[in-house]
Amino acid sequence: MRLFLKRTAFLIPLLVVRYSQVFGVGDKSREKCKEYASFVYADEEVPVLRINAGKSSVSRCGIVEVPLIIGGSKAVRKEFPHMALIGFGNSTISWQCGGSLISESFVLTAAHCLESPNTGPATKVRAGLTNQKNPEDGMQERNIAERIKHPKYQLPARYHDVGLIKVNDPFDLNAEIRPACLHTENDIPGTKGIATGFGKQAFERENGSDDLMKVQLTYVPENDCRKTFKVDIGGRQLPDGLIPSLICAGELGGGKDTCQGDSGGPLQRVLNNPYCMYSIVGVTSFGKFCGFKNSPAIYSRVASYIDWIESNVWP
Repeated sequence: MRLFLKRTAFLIPLLVVRYSQVFGVGDKSREKCKEYASFVYADEEVPVLRINAGKSSVSRCGIVEVPLIIGGSKAVRKEFPHMALIGFGNSTISWQCGGSLISESFVLTAAHCLESPNTGPATKVRAGLTNQKNPEDGMQERNIAERIKHPKYQLPARYHDVGLIKVNDPFDLNAEIRPACLHTENDIPGTKGIATGFGKQAFERENGSDDLMKVQLTYVPENDCRKTFKVDIGGRQLPDGLIPSLICAGELGGGKDTCQGDSGGPLQRVLNNPYCMYSIVGVTSFGKFCGFKNSPAIYSRVASYIDWIESNVWP
């Protein structure tokens, strides 16, 4: 669905200090990144033929050696353990957006994925699945307790399209369901990112994909991106042009892209350290024509919103 306390100071004990007074912006994200990385390991019985041989910690990493939506390929089980699917409605759930698990209780998504013009507010979140019709045994579903839109997100402008979803009951973390890290620096290493989602695989298709798809996209320079959005720049959608909190990515030759239904999903990269972890670089926001030539898409830059994310997720 990619759419175009009050507090009395004298009552606070002196020993209570907010994390922001101890941590700098991004420090908390990096600390939690290392913590969540431990969930890739699971205890297994040692395979020796004696009683009480004990257990050993075994890696359950599902990231493939070369990570490769439109022009993409199917993701495999445990490959993207942070991938979330967001549903709308009550009696009948319509799964329309993606998101990224960034803590036990929070999902990072697009602001426009917090409410659908047709089906109302987002109500459900699923994690730990790679096929919508045949969810894995370990799939977990939660009700949404709170939807938090970035305070600067204001349509019709497409800026600050980031949102947070808090679930009613924390996810049980394991090798198949565990949070991703957040990219905290404005500069992005490398030239390509990986996008994932259950969205449409062709512009003309009516429905999204049953399978979780992955695709590798190239970061597009601002000058090239301007050509795609020149009609919108200076208008109601992009009044201030391509501001620094936006990332442009795609393939100028066409054939690879995100599409409707991928909104809110991650644009990510694989980390060397911690082991078997992704870092979320961007949040899928909007575009024009899926997979067409000279038609990259726009992603909200996560590094621009680290302070806001941390203050809500780890206050």
